[in-house]
Amino acid sequence: MNVGDVFDWAFFWQMFRNFMATVSPFVMIPTVIMAVGLLIGVIIYAVRSARAS
Repeated sequence: MNVGDVFDWAFFWQMFRNFMATVSPFVMIPTVIMAVGLLIGVIIYAVRSARAS
């Protein structure tokens, strides 16, 4: 069965790229916030453990 005849893959990929271009900035904001939070947490942990020893 040739699936290429059933679906319009060019249209599918164009819509996928459009969706990703629209949504990616809104996904990056929480990702950056979480990454910065983890980085600050690691720095605080390192400073506390350095002061304790």
